[in-house]
Amino acid sequence: MTILFQFVILTPVSAQQFPLMNFFSLHRCKRPLGISTAAVAAVVAFAGTASAQEPELAVNALAAEIATQADLAVEAYDEYVKSEGLVDYVMYAKYRIATARLAARQLGYDEFLMIDAWSDASLNHQRAVLAAMTQIGVPYRSLASVEDEGFDCSGLTLYAWQASGVELNRISGDQIRAATRVDRDEASAGDLVHYPGHVMMYLGVGDAVVHSVSTGRTVEIDTISKSRASGVTFGNPID
Repeated sequence: MTILFQFVILTPVSAQQFPLMNFFSLHRCKRPLGISTAAVAAVVAFAGTASAQEPELAVNALAAEIATQADLAVEAYDEYVKSEGLVDYVMYAKYRIATARLAARQLGYDEFLMIDAWSDASLNHQRAVLAAMTQIGVPYRSLASVEDEGFDCSGLTLYAWQASGVELNRISGDQIRAATRVDRDEASAGDLVHYPGHVMMYLGVGDAVVHSVSTGRTVEIDTISKSRASGVTFGNPID
């Protein structure tokens, strides 16, 4: 029971995200999933100590490391979707947490708030956020939506949500019009953030976003500018 309690504390997920998360159903699923108590304990211990093992990174080194951790999270997510195994979920959560922690550190937000915001999002939202984060550092390119080559603003959100199995319109204004409007306080990591002429992806905390903004820049995590913050619209692509 202690091991299961440690897992819940490490990766707080909802029943929607992982329907076996209450103790009794977890207890029942151990044998069908083929996961021994020792295996769960080992993975939980490894994931729980990951932050202590991470070196401190200079701010200008964080972007590349964020993209690397996001790549690992996407790979682990896809393995979890195939297996639906507890160990694969823990490994996915480990890399998702690492990505969120680094993003929060670069933007100056509380790491635990960012980690919780991503954990609270639906799995579709999580997958979309992580897909966008894998493209950090990829150049802005007008009218493009090509993995590892170039994106404009709506090309990035299109790509990210396609990776989660959701098709968006190609134009930024059409994307937000098709989404369900949500209040800022209710917006989830992965939701769209729009002002006329530009669309971004929300990171779940404060004014944090990931976007591809303009020529000469790259896909990057950022904060909504103060001049724009009061006039943006939030939208959920899958509600």
